Amino acid sequence: MVSSRPILRMFKAEAAPSSHDPVEALTETAESATEAAGSLLAWLRSGSREALVAAGITVVAIIALYVLRWALGKAIGRLPQADDVSLAAMAERIVKRFRGYFIIAIALYITNTIVPLPDAAQAFISVLLVVTGVLQLAEWVQEASTSVVRRNVRRSSNDASSLASAVNIIKWFVTVAVWSVAALLILDNVGADVSALIAGLGIGGIAVGLAAQGMFRDLFSSLSIIFDKPFQVGDTIRYGDTWGTVEDIGLKTTRIRAKHGEQIIISNTMLLDHEIHNMKRMARRRIETGFGVIYQTPPDLAERIPGIVAETVKTIQGAEFDRCGMSGYGNSSIDYELVFYSLNPDFNRSMAIRSHVLLALFRRFREDGIEFAYPTQTLYIEGASEEAVAATVQTLKAAGE
Repeated sequence: MVSSRPILRMFKAEAAPSSHDPVEALTETAESATEAAGSLLAWLRSGSREALVAAGITVVAIIALYVLRWALGKAIGRLPQADDVSLAAMAERIVKRFRGYFIIAIALYITNTIVPLPDAAQAFISVLLVVTGVLQLAEWVQEASTSVVRRNVRRSSNDASSLASAVNIIKWFVTVAVWSVAALLILDNVGADVSALIAGLGIGGIAVGLAAQGMFRDLFSSLSIIFDKPFQVGDTIRYGDTWGTVEDIGLKTTRIRAKHGEQIIISNTMLLDHEIHNMKRMARRRIETGFGVIYQTPPDLAERIPGIVAETVKTIQGAEFDRCGMSGYGNSSIDYELVFYSLNPDFNRSMAIRSHVLLALFRRFREDGIEFAYPTQTLYIEGASEEAVAATVQTLKAAGE
């Protein structure tokens, strides 16, 4: 596109002098543009050979540009489109937003390069090309930005409807930002001094940002959830001492169904400040458990226990043995630690597999004569005969009864 400042310099010098007031600058530019358009129409109605050639070139250029838009749309439409947020669908929508006002401005500019038009008409066409170009570019940027947002949201969640409010807010911010920049560019090109306006918008933006900083924090946290995807609706997550299933991801808060049944509502900002464990994305669940056997267990049998446990765990479908070994000496037991994996990461299925493993160990230990330990106390009486000890035990039993 042709640079706006050199193009407009002649137009401003002849028709619209620079003004610090945007409204005044727009008014002067509109009056000058009206006069220039009137002189162009008068020249075309004059019936001169140059006017007829210019009109013909303009009509041909407009038809050619419309045909080009139609051909591009048809070519892109033949490309495979998985859904309305695919790249081909996005490109097709952008081509359809090739507006008629920009086509006419391009046609007039092409005509002016072939057949020199009156000076006032040349300045008018230059201004028209810049203004319509800014408007057309704003429409394309808006369409591309909103399409990218919709594409990321659609591809990031199976339940994109839960993020509809956040998407609408994002589209609103994109629209405001794009058209604000477009308006400033147009005002700057028609001769208005936009520096004071930009400074005022900056101060106003800071004030609004300070007043609504909490809302903006939650909004950006919502965007982080959309694009980074630490979790989605239906995932089971744990943060701090709380864990549950994600039911809804909103613009400000996330709703989680806790394991005890209550619903937990937490702001997106506070949630992302925690270390989040996504349980649904586990390939398998690690299970640790301990058990103890009595001290009267023979050492050779105690040494065989890890192998017996490994054989037993490997017979359970859905369980994968990791390790087993003696972990210490307890008050009334020889302690062992068992670690295995549930190949199904679902919590309820994992607990069912854990139950199968423990029951299988219970049966196997009974078959091999291995006794589980439980809290006991043994009384030793030094220097007493067996008859005296037996009499003491009988006395204690009688007292207990």
